[in-house]
Amino acid sequence: MLGVQWENPRTQRAFYSYSKDWLLVLLMLAVFFAIDLIMPFHRQFSVEDKTLMYKFTEHETVPAWTLVLICLLGPALLIGIISIHFQKSTRDFFIGVLGLFLALSMTIMLTDIIKITAGRPRPDFLARCKPPLDVVDPPLGLSDYTVCTTPIDSYIMRDGFKSFPSGHSSFSFAGLGYFAFYLAGKMHIFDERGHTYKCFLFAFPCIAALLVAISRTRDNRHHWQDVLIGSLLGAGCAYFAYRQYYPSLIVAECELPYNARFGSIDLSEEERPIMYAEEDEEANLESGNECEESSSSTTTQTPSDEQRYRKNVSSIHRGSISTGVARF
Repeated sequence: MLGVQWENPRTQRAFYSYSKDWLLVLLMLAVFFAIDLIMPFHRQFSVEDKTLMYKFTEHETVPAWTLVLICLLGPALLIGIISIHFQKSTRDFFIGVLGLFLALSMTIMLTDIIKITAGRPRPDFLARCKPPLDVVDPPLGLSDYTVCTTPIDSYIMRDGFKSFPSGHSSFSFAGLGYFAFYLAGKMHIFDERGHTYKCFLFAFPCIAALLVAISRTRDNRHHWQDVLIGSLLGAGCAYFAYRQYYPSLIVAECELPYNARFGSIDLSEEERPIMYAEEDEEANLESGNECEESSSSTTTQTPSDEQRYRKNVSSIHRGSISTGVARF
C-alpha cells in the first residue's frame, strides 16, 4: 500500500515538502544541544534569601527519562493508534507526529535559550552552592558565585542557575498539550452537541502535564513563576505546531490535516470516494455550458469534486472517530 502511494507524484511532492520541516526540527534540536554547553549567566543572590534555602532533592519525582516517555513516546504512540486504527490514514499519522516533534523541539530550544540568558538560581541553590556558614552579603550589594565552595564549572552549579523557566513544565505542556489539541480535533469537541465525555478526554493530557509541572515545585527545582511561564511557553508552542498542520477546532472538518502541500486530496483508499470525472465528460459539460451562458445567472453552481470529497470524508470521520475515540 505504501509503495503504491509513493508512486503518486503528489505523495512525492508532499514528502519532499515535509522533509524541510523535519530538517527544521533537527536544526532546532542541534541548537538546543549546542546552547546547553554554554555556561549560564551567573545572577547575583543573597545568602540570606529564604527562597533559595530549600533542600536539594536527590531523586526527582519525574526524572528526564520518564518525562520523555510521558510527553514524547506516549503521545506519538497514541497518535499512531488513532490515525492508523480509527482513521485508516497513514498521512495523518506522519503529519501528526511531525507536529508533535515540531512542538517539542521548538519548546526545548526556546526554554534553554531563556534559561542560559536569565540565569535565575533554583530554590535549592544554596544547598548546591554550600557557602561558608560565616559568609554574609556585602553591605551595599549582593553575593555572587565566588562565595560558593562547590566549583562553578561543575554540573550541579551550572544546573543551579537554570531555574527560569521550568523545562519539565514547558516540555510536558508541549507534548501533552499538542496531543490534547490533536485529540480534540478528532473528536470534534466543539460540534455543538454537548458531549461532556469529550471534554474529559481532552482534559486528561492537560491534567497530566499540570501534575508534572507541580512536581517541580515539590522537588525544590523551580519557583512557581518558573513553572507558570514554562507551562505557558509549552502550551503556546503546542498550539502553534498544531495549527501549522491542522485547522481550527471550530471548523467542521477539523479532524483532517491541511492538504495544500499535496496539491489535491490524496488519502487512503478507504477515505477516497470517487472524485475525478472523466476528461471527455468535463469537455462535454463545458461545451454544453457555452450555449447556455445567457441563462447561467439563474443556475445554481454545483460543488466542486474536492468539496464533495471533503464533505463525504467529514461525514465518514464523524461517525467512525466519535465512536472509535469513545471506545479508546
